[in-house]
Amino acid sequence: MLILGLQGSPRKGGNTDSLLAAFLEKAGQAGAAVKTIQVARAGIVPCKGCGYCESHGTCVIADDPMSTEVYGLMREADMVVAASPVFFYGISAQLKGLIDRSQTLWSRKYVYKLKDPLAATRKGLLLSVGASRGRQLFDGVHLTAKYFFDGIDAAFSHALTYRGVESKGAIRHQEGVAADIDEAIEKTVVPLVSRKKVLFISPKGACRAPMAAAMAQQQYGECVRTGFGGWSPASALHDPMVRAMERIGVDMAYRKPENIEQALYGARPDLTIAIGEGVDEIPVPGVKTVQWPLPDPVSSDDETMDRLRLEIEAHVGTLMQLFE
Repeated sequence: MLILGLQGSPRKGGNTDSLLAAFLEKAGQAGAAVKTIQVARAGIVPCKGCGYCESHGTCVIADDPMSTEVYGLMREADMVVAASPVFFYGISAQLKGLIDRSQTLWSRKYVYKLKDPLAATRKGLLLSVGASRGRQLFDGVHLTAKYFFDGIDAAFSHALTYRGVESKGAIRHQEGVAADIDEAIEKTVVPLVSRKKVLFISPKGACRAPMAAAMAQQQYGECVRTGFGGWSPASALHDPMVRAMERIGVDMAYRKPENIEQALYGARPDLTIAIGEGVDEIPVPGVKTVQWPLPDPVSSDDETMDRLRLEIEAHVGTLMQLFE
């Protein structure tokens, strides 16, 4: 599983940065792959408020890190951790800029009625530090986080917030922080890490494998984490497959084929499923491999792709029997 940390403070090495790093370190020790985006230094262009994402399903700003990297990471992540200091009873401007650009994912969910394959299990977690001790100090931060997580298909599952923390490094001496992190890891990370890992593989990892992985993730997400890849990965997903999944309300945007080693963020699968005819190579030595002899579609028309989707759906329905 992947945990994506969004470090929203402009102060490098400050309390928010330290708190997020401590959480991600413990998450890594629990078995999760972790990645941090230093939002203030990521070069994310602010939202233009143009409405393009609501009419096209993508952002008009196509060449900045938000479009080329962050959307994809938020889609791949099993947990998104938003970390921000409190500035004027709200989140930092830097993190707010990233959140505003997430309107694209909000549009795909609410305007286009598409559901991300990880929507049922993705978690959102808030970390926030404030210098003052006001009773309503975190009200604005909580509200923004709530709607941000909803827009990116993440259930707001936990918040760690600390008052009266001002001088740089003070969070390291804050009583109870380590215990709070341990509790949050146990409640939110451990259940996700302990799921069975299933790797779907097809020659290019662009059509059959991602389709099967998405369906299995939707159906068995509480107990299975899927990944997909190819022996010779294509540069992008097969467009007709993406459209076929959209016809049943499944959003495959911002994903790309991976090689076999990267498909589960370095984690060893419990099961691999090789999709295709005449597949002889064992993709991961020592791991049980099952072959689904589904041929590469000879056509990319809607009827052919819908038929392939139904065939894969029938195979996915038997997935849990493979663990018996």
